[in-house]
Amino acid sequence: MTKTETNILLFSITLCWASSYIFIKSLPPELSSFAYVTLTAGIAAVILTTIFWKQMKQIKLSTVKSSFFLSILLTTSLLAEKQGISLLPASNASFLAALTILIVPFIMFLLRRKPTINNIAGAAIIVIGLFLTSRFVPSAFINKGSLFMLIGCLCSSVYIISADRFTKQESPLLIGVVQMIFTALFGFVLWVIEEPSTFMSVNYTKELLSSIFILAFFAKAYAYIILMFSQKYSNPISVTIISSTEPVVTLMLAILIPVAFGAKESLNIFSLLGAVAIAFGAVVAGSSFIKVKNNDNKP
Repeated sequence: MTKTETNILLFSITLCWASSYIFIKSLPPELSSFAYVTLTAGIAAVILTTIFWKQMKQIKLSTVKSSFFLSILLTTSLLAEKQGISLLPASNASFLAALTILIVPFIMFLLRRKPTINNIAGAAIIVIGLFLTSRFVPSAFINKGSLFMLIGCLCSSVYIISADRFTKQESPLLIGVVQMIFTALFGFVLWVIEEPSTFMSVNYTKELLSSIFILAFFAKAYAYIILMFSQKYSNPISVTIISSTEPVVTLMLAILIPVAFGAKESLNIFSLLGAVAIAFGAVVAGSSFIKVKNNDNKP
């Protein structure tokens, strides 16, 4: 798979995740986060298992272990982000989710996997763009929603770096399927603890079912299988760079479909400048035109 093909797939995932805000916000407030994870991940697991049943026979113990660890991170991230999105405007939630652009390089640096100068410069430009896009009004971030989003962001960052390692050692397809099964199971166990009647406690309206199925198919089944394949042929920095464009996509969707986002987003000069900065930062971070001169040969 070429770099261009990988980037296109990664952007398609970003589009799915940005669009998912519409359907998450349309979920009834009484639907718990545990029910949300169980239903979406469960349906996704059924879809994936049905489609790739023959490949499932090739699962190894190492695949199960890798998927189990990733599913813990994924479950925590999904639960935190679901709670955060429900408490914040879409652009603010996207801003906090996109902070992986800072956390991933920092973790890699601690692991002695130094990012390039271009990665650092691009990340700095993207962060500036994020500030402009969200207008970063501190008072709008001072609530529990921001804390949940930051927890989800940290888990997502560790997830991206871990998935990069696992997908290069194991089958990305099998990891994607098995981690979704574990995620559904984790969500169900937590749901049982919270509400023993689980499935019987949900009011299955047409709106709820349509949102759950769309989220399960696009934001879970499709997105995480494609993410696993993309990470096999990419690296954590590239994945994070593409995903950092999510606030721009979210803002555009919020403007085009204001009712779905609560009519809280608006297009202004700051939003436009922020979008341009994020796009430019992504180009800078994904290229290699900035190089440090090698002075080793100097007398």
